Amino acid sequence: MKAILLILFLSFALSLSSKVKLPAILGDNMVLQQKSNVNLWGTASSLKIISIVVSWDKKKYSTISDKDGKWIISIRTFKAGGPYEIKITEDNQIILRNILIGEVWLCSGQSNMGFSVRGSENAEQEISNAQYPSIRFFTVAQNPMLTPSSDVKGVWQSCSLQTVADFSGAAYFFGRELYRKLKIPIGLVHSSVGGTPAEAWIRREALSSIPALAERAKKEVAQFRSQEEDNKQFIAYRDAWEQKYGVKPPPINGGAIGWADPALDTGDWKTITLPAQWGQFGQKSGGVFWVRKEVVLPEIAAGKPFSLSLNWLSEQYDIAYFNGVEIGRVSDKAPAFYNLQRSYQVPGKLVKAGRNVIAVRIVSATEHAGMWQWGYMLGMPVTDRSSINDQWLMKTESIFAVLPTDALASRPKPNNIPFRNVSSALYNGMIAPLIPFAIKGAIWYQGESNASRYEEYYELLSLLVRDWRAQWGQGDFPFIIQQLVNNGAPSTDPNKRMSWPFIREAQMQVADNVSNCGIAVGIELGSAVTIHPPNKQDVGKRLALVAFEKTYGQKMESSGPRYHSMKIEGNTIRVIFTHAKGLLAKGESLKTFAISGEDKKFFWADAKIDGATVVVSSPQVPNPVAVRYAWADNPEGCNLYNAARLPASPFRTDISEKPDKTANIN
Repeated sequence: MKAILLILFLSFALSLSSKVKLPAILGDNMVLQQKSNVNLWGTASSLKIISIVVSWDKKKYSTISDKDGKWIISIRTFKAGGPYEIKITEDNQIILRNILIGEVWLCSGQSNMGFSVRGSENAEQEISNAQYPSIRFFTVAQNPMLTPSSDVKGVWQSCSLQTVADFSGAAYFFGRELYRKLKIPIGLVHSSVGGTPAEAWIRREALSSIPALAERAKKEVAQFRSQEEDNKQFIAYRDAWEQKYGVKPPPINGGAIGWADPALDTGDWKTITLPAQWGQFGQKSGGVFWVRKEVVLPEIAAGKPFSLSLNWLSEQYDIAYFNGVEIGRVSDKAPAFYNLQRSYQVPGKLVKAGRNVIAVRIVSATEHAGMWQWGYMLGMPVTDRSSINDQWLMKTESIFAVLPTDALASRPKPNNIPFRNVSSALYNGMIAPLIPFAIKGAIWYQGESNASRYEEYYELLSLLVRDWRAQWGQGDFPFIIQQLVNNGAPSTDPNKRMSWPFIREAQMQVADNVSNCGIAVGIELGSAVTIHPPNKQDVGKRLALVAFEKTYGQKMESSGPRYHSMKIEGNTIRVIFTHAKGLLAKGESLKTFAISGEDKKFFWADAKIDGATVVVSSPQVPNPVAVRYAWADNPEGCNLYNAARLPASPFRTDISEKPDKTANIN
C-alpha cells in the first residue's frame, strides 16, 4: 500500500513540475509591441516541447525547453490591433486573453516617476475621465535584489477610473498623449522607486567597467550584507552616547499632556511649512518638538482605516496621534530609528468626516534634524491629495543643551544603507526580469538622488542607457529623459553654486551625445515647496512631444530654445539659439539671465530678444565673457520660450569649466 501511495505521489509531483509557467509580465490584458519580433518565455520540464498558437496569424510556433526547463520563442507581431488570444501548451495549456498589439514603453526612475495620478493636479477630474481600455498598465512591485531575479510581481490592467489613481502620473499622461495622437493600444510598464540613485538601476557587470563605480558597488554590497550584525552592536553605543550628552527621550512633561487633544487651544503655536529642519524655526539645539495639522475629510472617508505616512524623520524618535489617540511610534532599533519612512495605520473608528487632527511628538538630539514631509504625501483619504497643503503648527515642549563640538563627530551611526540604494539592486529585481519583453522605448525621470555626485552623472546615465539597450538586444531603442524641474528656494544670488543645474546639464549632454536619446524640459513645472510637483500632465505631454517628433517622425516642435553659441559684441553678449522660431518672454521682460567678466563673478543681467538671439548685458560687467540662464536649483521666473510655447533649457556658456566637487550642495 505504501509503495502504491509513493508511486501516486511521485506521479503527482512530476505532473506538477511539468507544467509550463510564465513570468508575470506575460499575462492577460498585456500589450505586445507592434511590427516586432516579440519574445514569449517561461519554464517547464526539462527537454519538453512547448507549442504556441497566436490568434492574429493562426500559426503554430514550437521550441524545446533546455535541461533546466527554460524556453523562449520569438513571434512576429503585425500592425496594432486586438483583442487576441495566445495558447501555450506543454503537458498543460495556458490561454492568455484580451491581448492587444500596439506601442509598449518602459517608464522608470525615482519618486517623480512613481508619483501617482491620485497626487497630480485636478486628480478627481483626471481619475473620473480615465476611460481608456486600450491603454494598459503594468506596475512592477518594488524588489531590490543582490542577484538578478527571474520574475517580478505585477499584473496587467486596463486603464479605468478604478485602476488609474495609483498608477504613475508621468507615465499615464505620457501614454494618454500617445493614445490620443496615434489611436492605437498603448502599454506602459512602470518600474520606479523613490529616493534611488542611478547606479541602483545599472547592472553590476556594467558598473564594473568603471573602477570608481565598481569599488563603490563592492563596498555597498558588503555593507548591506553586514547590516544585521553591525546594528546589534549599534544599540548599546547609541544608548551610551545619548546618556552622555543628555539627549535621551524624556517622558512627556506635565505641560505637554493633552497637546494631541483635538480640542486644544493652539493660539500660541507657531505656523510652519514642511519639509524643514528644526533650526529653520529658530531652534539652537535639539529638544522635544510637537507638530499638529488639521485635515478636513469627506463623508466617504468616515469610519474607514488608512495608512498615515509621516515620511522621513531621520535620527529622531516620534509618537504619532490621530484625533488624540496614539496610532504608533517608531522603533528605537537600528536601522529603523535612523532610516525608516514612518507609516502608521489609523483605525477606522478614529476617522471622521470633517475636521481631523494629526499630532506628532518628536525627540531630536540636534537642531539639524527635521521633518521631511509634504502634505500630499500624508496618504489622507481624499480624492485630490494635492489639496493637502504643507502648513503645520509647531510648539517646543523642552530643549536640550547645545551639544559640544565633538558630540556629532562621535555620534554612533548605524549601518543604514537602504537596500533600494545598493548598486545594481533595482536592476536585479525590477529591470532584469523584464528582459526580453519587447518595448518601443523608455522614459526616465531620475537624477535628484545623484545631485551630491553630479560630476559623474553624465557617465552614469550614459552607461545605463547603453547597457539596457545591450541587454534588451533591440538595438538603440528610444530613451527619453525628463530633465529635472525647478525645486527649492528661488535663487537670489547668481553666484551660489548648486547641484541641480549640473544634473540638468548632464541630462542634456546625454540627450545630445548618446544615440536616439531625447529630452523634455520642464524647468518651470516645479515648486519651491515640494520636490514632487503635482503638474505631471505637462511632464507627460512634453515627453510625448519628444516621442512624436523623434520616434514617430511627426512634424512638430518638441524642444524649447536650446543654447548654440555666443558672440561678444562690445559690452554685450549675443546668445544664439536653435529651436528659436518665435522667441518670446512670458512676462514683460526676460529674467534669470546672468553675465560675468573674466573674474567669473556673475550679475543679474538685462536680456532682450533680437530675432533668434538674446542680447545680454549689465552695467556692472563692462567686459563680459560668459552668460548663464536659469542656472539654479529653482530659477523661479525663468521665462524664455519659443513659438511652440516650450521653455528654454537652462544653460551656461562657460561650460568648459570643470564642476567643482567642493561646490555648495543643497
